[in-house]
Amino acid sequence: MSAQTAASPFRYGVFLRPDPRTCALLTDLHLLLRQSYGLVSCAAYPPHATLAGNVPTDAPEDELADRIGAALSDTSAFTAYNTGIEKGGGGIGFNLHDLPDGSPNPGITNLLDVVRQAMAPVAKPMDHYRANPLDPGCFRAHLSIASHELLLRPELRPEILDFVRGLAWDPPHSFTADTVSLFRFRSPDWHARWWRHMTWDHIRSWRLWPTAAVNLDAA
Repeated sequence: MSAQTAASPFRYGVFLRPDPRTCALLTDLHLLLRQSYGLVSCAAYPPHATLAGNVPTDAPEDELADRIGAALSDTSAFTAYNTGIEKGGGGIGFNLHDLPDGSPNPGITNLLDVVRQAMAPVAKPMDHYRANPLDPGCFRAHLSIASHELLLRPELRPEILDFVRGLAWDPPHSFTADTVSLFRFRSPDWHARWWRHMTWDHIRSWRLWPTAAVNLDAA
């Protein structure tokens, strides 16, 4: 049964979950930026790398889960690399898109493409994104450090960047990318500063094994 209504406040995201140490570091970092600068958009989400973000759709949740599960069934786990802090799309994040030599990581680009193809047929336009994960070639996988507020206050970006670099935190340089999750998001107004009032629910996760994905709810 879908959680949606005719005028749905719900949107859906498909996220790659980093390793536990990276999740803990991101959580601490987001809370520190909230306490130091009042930035709340990143802290409003679970730690993640976006594969498809805040997708508006009329498709029932069961269909979304079936689409994602089928698409991931032939998708293998891979090594993801955190190659450091970069600026992109107006925000600040850890680069998860590339290999250490600077070339795109085929594991992450394949996963982005697999999820894009699964979600694109049922997705409505996402007019509030600068870089849409469903548009191939326009999105770089990343772990957000500071995001939407910096689009509204770009003059704050250099200070935030210096602050984060000054922490000298050393996240894992690589991890096994093997957990993909579907989330439901709710906001009373997706065209306002929705991150201040957004809530979310975890719907389902899949584990990418060397040869196939497994529904963790059924494992």
